[in-house]
Amino acid sequence: MLVSAFTFAPASGETGFSVNASGFYNHYSFASYNGTATYTLNMENTGDSDINDVVITSEFPHTSWLPDNVTFSDGSSEEIGFFAIETFAAGTTQQLTASVTVGYGVQLDYPEVPVVFNADSGSSTIGSTDVVVVVTNWIAYESNYPDTPDAEVFSVGENNTYQLTVDNIAVVKNSDNTTSPMAIRDSIQVQYSGISGWSVTSDDESWHPFYGGQLAGMDAGASITWDVKVELTGTVKAGPDVINFQASSTDPDDPMGGMPYYQPYGLSVIPVSAAEAYGVDVSGSGMRHADVSEGSSLQDWQVGIHNIGNTEDTFALTWDVTNVPMGWTLSALPDTSGEIGWEGAYNFDVALTIPADALAGSSASFTMVADSSNSDESATQTFEAVVDQHYGVSLAVDSTSMEASPGSTVDFNFALSNAGNGEDTFGISIDGAAYWSPVTSVSNLTVSAVSDGQFLASVTIPEDRNAGAESGDIVVTVSSSNGETTANVTISAVASQVFDISMDHSSGSDGKVTIIQGTTKQVFMNVTNTGNGFDNLTLELIDKPSWAFLDADYLLLGPDGNFRVVITLEPGTAALSGKEYIFNLKATSQDGESVWSSPYITAEIEVKETEVPEVVEEVVEDEDDSPGFGILASLLAFTFVVLNRRKD
Repeated sequence: MLVSAFTFAPASGETGFSVNASGFYNHYSFASYNGTATYTLNMENTGDSDINDVVITSEFPHTSWLPDNVTFSDGSSEEIGFFAIETFAAGTTQQLTASVTVGYGVQLDYPEVPVVFNADSGSSTIGSTDVVVVVTNWIAYESNYPDTPDAEVFSVGENNTYQLTVDNIAVVKNSDNTTSPMAIRDSIQVQYSGISGWSVTSDDESWHPFYGGQLAGMDAGASITWDVKVELTGTVKAGPDVINFQASSTDPDDPMGGMPYYQPYGLSVIPVSAAEAYGVDVSGSGMRHADVSEGSSLQDWQVGIHNIGNTEDTFALTWDVTNVPMGWTLSALPDTSGEIGWEGAYNFDVALTIPADALAGSSASFTMVADSSNSDESATQTFEAVVDQHYGVSLAVDSTSMEASPGSTVDFNFALSNAGNGEDTFGISIDGAAYWSPVTSVSNLTVSAVSDGQFLASVTIPEDRNAGAESGDIVVTVSSSNGETTANVTISAVASQVFDISMDHSSGSDGKVTIIQGTTKQVFMNVTNTGNGFDNLTLELIDKPSWAFLDADYLLLGPDGNFRVVITLEPGTAALSGKEYIFNLKATSQDGESVWSSPYITAEIEVKETEVPEVVEEVVEDEDDSPGFGILASLLAFTFVVLNRRKD
């Protein structure tokens, strides 16, 4: 194998010289102490002229490495320390073998020792090349080396078997300057430098499942080979790759405490190739819950199209939106992922706008199918959104205060509005003075979304309440089924005034009275307010004689109040004796509508006793004899009495 080399090229361009070297592996060759590392030197005169007196020498980093430890050979002759070429003809090439012996006493700072091969002509260096001597007791390689096994193409789950070999190259110097193989105590490990997706196993008992091949020393000249199985176990990028093994060792006899030695990479490699495989995965789907209590809701998904194959692929994206309701708006939907590389992804957002008037429980779903353009591989995602129920309630009443008479019931008509977006069952409660018996017509009411429901709240005015008595605050509360949303209205009831008056004769009286002309007499009528409030009564005698008078025209009575109304009778002589005068008392309540009548009063007039003048009869003789004269005298006497009575 060739490596880079120094090339001599004069400015004239008429002459030129190049030299390069190759070892066992690239510019590396391997030898133990007392062993020999061999290199091939390739030289070429690329100029137009011959080059004379070309000398090939070696150069080491430390003087303990002697030039005489290097032997050069062109196949027909062999020289120690240097190799001379008298004439290097123009346009010709020449090959030498350089053998570097690792003397037992050389200074060794590191196992890898750099060596320079120089080509000189006269006093000028016309070319040079660098190599490395690797001082080691062993060498590990894939068994086909220097060839390489064919790069098998693997699909996941497939495997092939290969061989790894370790040779003991350690030698001991004999007394006759020859060398012989020697046993070594090195602890050698050949471990798989793992790459994801591949596995290496072996049934050999000296192969550890994690640490690989394990050797505790080797016999002289021994060679150990492991059969290893390489399998593709996961997804790796399609195309060629290399399974590499790191060979290392420690020497228990090393005075430095067994510092590890690592063989240069490249000898123990296995070329492989992964077959193309296609696959797709999609992400980002899921259920979204939309809250439209504050208005329309925007729900979004971060969608990913993932290439889970092992090579580039493009995926067609097909959408099914038939289950998205009218009025629900989707953002733009891509129809292709574009080309996605291995382990790559195409990411984008999808948004769904849900209108503010969407009802609770309404939903949408849509699907996306990603299809590989190179295979039948596909993947599907479903995206869903559902509207959550939000709650709201308002309460109104036809009147917040009502008035009724004691003992009666007033009904308040309530309108309950469901301001939420779903059917809701509202609990209804009423809180107020129990004596007023507040109650609602129902304890709960189910109302559809954005709809109204009605119910009654009833309050009974206690029978013993006076006019104007109030129930106090009665609170009607409605509560949504979520246990948090409520509304309430305060109502009250007032006892209205009931006008009721009773009248009866004073105790012991039946309402009949006899009065003598020209005298004064009082009769009494008991007036009682049997209503529930103060009443300002207007009093009036009905069908009364002119000589009957009330002592007052107005009377103010409180509840259960009683007053004895005085009626004064003062019949004059004009009042007919023997006649009964029948009349009664009328009381009109302050409402002007409630009128009450008392029992009748019957007043009988007696004639007042008066002194009648004595009539002296004079006997007139003449008259006695006149016919009719006695009758006339009697009539004259009657008229007087009447006149006297009338006068009285």
